[in-house]
Amino acid sequence: MTNTTSASIWRILILGLFSVFACAIIAFGSFLLGQQMANREASAFLPESAFVTETSPSLPELTPTSSPTAVEPNPEAQQQPTENPMDAELELLAPRATPREPLSPEADLDEADLRLFFEVWRLVARQFDGELPSQEELIHAAISGSLDTLDDQFTRFVPPDAAARMRQDLQGSFEGIGAFIRMTEDGYLEIVRPMAQHPAARAGIQPGDIITHIDGVAVQGLSLDEAIARVRGPEGTIVVLTILRADVEGPFEIEVERARIEIAIVESEMLADNIAYVRLTSFTTSSSQALQQAITQLLAQNPVGLIFDLRDNPGGYLDQSVAVADLFLPEGVVLYERNIRGLDEIFNSQDGEIAEGIPLVVLVNAGSASASEIVAGAIQDRGRATLIGETTFGKGSVQQTHTLSDGSELRVTVARWYTPADNTIDGTGITPDIEVLPSPIDLGGPDDTQLQRAVQYLLTGE
Repeated sequence: MTNTTSASIWRILILGLFSVFACAIIAFGSFLLGQQMANREASAFLPESAFVTETSPSLPELTPTSSPTAVEPNPEAQQQPTENPMDAELELLAPRATPREPLSPEADLDEADLRLFFEVWRLVARQFDGELPSQEELIHAAISGSLDTLDDQFTRFVPPDAAARMRQDLQGSFEGIGAFIRMTEDGYLEIVRPMAQHPAARAGIQPGDIITHIDGVAVQGLSLDEAIARVRGPEGTIVVLTILRADVEGPFEIEVERARIEIAIVESEMLADNIAYVRLTSFTTSSSQALQQAITQLLAQNPVGLIFDLRDNPGGYLDQSVAVADLFLPEGVVLYERNIRGLDEIFNSQDGEIAEGIPLVVLVNAGSASASEIVAGAIQDRGRATLIGETTFGKGSVQQTHTLSDGSELRVTVARWYTPADNTIDGTGITPDIEVLPSPIDLGGPDDTQLQRAVQYLLTGE
């Protein structure tokens, strides 16, 4: 009786799984046909501000380190009769498709041949010696795995909890440790830079530190979103990070107390020698408006020059990058956008904005990505200002974000963008006109040699 009941439960589960998975496939097919509308973003995730914001640079995609092992077929297993009478029913539900036929935008995905998928999970359900995933976990894993075949680190599925966290981040606050990170090619997390005066920096975490475990859980094998979720947590709680450091023998642990971190979109002040300084931390829906207000207040004080700081700015919305660039540029090209489906669009700036004439220096570093690179690239190519700092992240693609029925998100690379000189920065970044290394941990602090060099340049022209 127990076996019969168990089999019935699994039949119901698999039928339900088929329905959910088929719906997911149909929805994905609808996306490919362009039937969903969503906001376009210039970044999906740039230098990973993993503990800061999901719009920081998403680094190298995890790749398998080993290939499948060949196993001799088991004649007895192959000759076993079908134990589940639903097998034939599933075969009828999943008609045959042409093997290895590449997917096209017109593909009728609800007719995809899913028999192999169900064959695998019938066997797993009957034989696996361990806990089986929920339907939701299985569907999410299937979607993520299918997107991996695109070989594009920025086209990705974001589960509901991570998507909610990203939307919260766009509001400028979160609870975590305060550090910019990236994922290495071998699947670890690397600290790009801890944020000054925040938990990670106070705990002694340094740029270049490699995180191998989070609360004892190995980072290798986790997705970036999973790793971020483990580091994030309520204010006042502790996370234990296992660290590898170049000048320290063997791994060691650091305890970090999480805190609520508020990030202002715009920071501005008048520096010594009558130089105006403004920093933009992200490209949200209100960034250009907030930046314009700050610059207006600075220009009212008649500065001799302006320093525009884009360091550690991970990007954001494409339209905001154009609006921000327009504040500094007269009429002309800001960027070109193209894709393989025939899109060829030019985004322009217009005459008459407030900061088109003031002497200008732009600060950039490895954390400047996507929308930041659009602005910096346009300003550099058009000779409007001098770029000082270090080479930027190098993200030259545009993503479109679709909010799905369960609150999850699908981010899809829809185009590539090019600077006014028709160059791509994808994978290479923008080289500053004056290189100053390294980028300081405390931006704007007494040891900020990049900022000091910008002041010198505005005062002397050298």
